[in-house]
Amino acid sequence: MLRRVLLCLCLLTMSVAGLTVTDATPASAGLSPVQTRTCANFDSSNNRRLSICARAWVADPAPTQWRGVVEMHTYVLVNGHPMDRTAQSITVNQATFWAKNADGYPIATIDFGNDFSSRSCRVNGASSSQIACSVPNTSRVAFYSTAFNGVAQGSETGVYKVSWRDDVGQPHIVESGSPSSPDHLPIYFKW
Repeated sequence: MLRRVLLCLCLLTMSVAGLTVTDATPASAGLSPVQTRTCANFDSSNNRRLSICARAWVADPAPTQWRGVVEMHTYVLVNGHPMDRTAQSITVNQATFWAKNADGYPIATIDFGNDFSSRSCRVNGASSSQIACSVPNTSRVAFYSTAFNGVAQGSETGVYKVSWRDDVGQPHIVESGSPSSPDHLPIYFKW
């Protein structure tokens, strides 16, 4: 009985505090299988974490439309354990998608992110009507590049710069060549 009471109190406390316990690896974003993407984690000085994953999206059943995808998921670190935390905003600033031929050479290059155009991304789906490279009040999001319409034999997605404003309003920027922990940009996904 005491265990049930303590469990209820713990769950109630976490609900009131706005915390949700998850298996908070990048895969817990629930946006794509972990074996089909490349991921990295970035920790801030105020115990916040951003997980970033790069992957590709291909139309099914006819692979005639291709897109790069950047998935992002924010956490707070509690005693070293990541827990979902809604950020005030999450933004992809600079990413590139390449559609490639059979020899691995690019046949199309598509830059996307807020630094290129705020209208170069679709949010949480290739056919989403929400077009933006930054979203407010979320803990996870997937940004899809504009489409390459044609036949490709492979692809690559690179992520160079991202930013987020955490739940307490502190801004964070992670970009290629800048110090970051534990991982570093750029990250690449090749398919």
